Amino acid sequence: MANSNLLIIHQGALGDVVLTFPAIIALRQKFRCIDLICQGQLGKLASHLGLVEKSYPLEAAYFATLFSDPMDAGIRDLLGNYARILVFSFSVDLEKAINQNIDRPCLRVNPRPPARERIHVADFLIQRIEAGGLIETADAGDAVSGWHRKQTHRAHSSIDRSKIIIHPGSGSIRKCWPLTSFLELAQRLEKRGLQPQFVCGPAEPHLIQEIRNRGRKVHIFSELTNLVDWLESAGEYIGNDSGVSHLAAFLGLPSVVIFGPADPVRWKPPGPRVRIVRPELDCHPCFEIEPDNCTQPACLTDANLESVLAAFDEVLKG
Repeated sequence: MANSNLLIIHQGALGDVVLTFPAIIALRQKFRCIDLICQGQLGKLASHLGLVEKSYPLEAAYFATLFSDPMDAGIRDLLGNYARILVFSFSVDLEKAINQNIDRPCLRVNPRPPARERIHVADFLIQRIEAGGLIETADAGDAVSGWHRKQTHRAHSSIDRSKIIIHPGSGSIRKCWPLTSFLELAQRLEKRGLQPQFVCGPAEPHLIQEIRNRGRKVHIFSELTNLVDWLESAGEYIGNDSGVSHLAAFLGLPSVVIFGPADPVRWKPPGPRVRIVRPELDCHPCFEIEPDNCTQPACLTDANLESVLAAFDEVLKG
């Protein structure tokens, strides 16, 4: 299998795709070439990080027939170039369409475990891929540990340890610590002689405007590859449970991640330099099992500034 090539198809957003990166690292021990079909920006990111050789943008019109019958002949030819196909999707129909059109083994893996199953998403993916015969658990653990050691200990001549990146956004407003708390956090960091810098995605105009109204600059990156370079130049990262937080942690950046209604047991960004802030509560994390937060989401309101600063100091010492 070491001389085989593998095609991965993923329909998810940034955080979901980053959580497949440990599995891709393990798969690279078994396949000489891995290519990826996903959102265009995410494919460029995976190529930029050296995780895949080639990427194809899922949103391109010619991939629409992946999900229809009949499948375009060009898409059939593309898929037929690979020895194995791995699909991260809940869509049984997608798996069926590939199996009906391509004479290649296709393994479909749900992109996350059932909502009430308290297993980390990255561990779940690796277990399912191992069960499908594509990797061995020992290979996965050693490969991912080696990658993190490389990220953590490599020389960063361009790091500005006074630069602290703050990302107050998330893919869901339900998971956001109050912006006023992030702004107060920035003031406290400045009193220490540090340089907090805000970053938002282009799809977060409400946050961008409010931060600017407070007289602060906001960095906005339309290209994830540029965001990677900027993250790698910083001393530490602070943010909500978000795709950007997963990316920062994966890059080895010391990271403080504030969790609210989502379960950190399932969704904590993996990595050796991550600290989670979430109050100890009796209630079960509800993000995946309830349509809305409760009227008084103590999981967010009780995450006070001092606990975030304490985690910030702890991750630096670590």
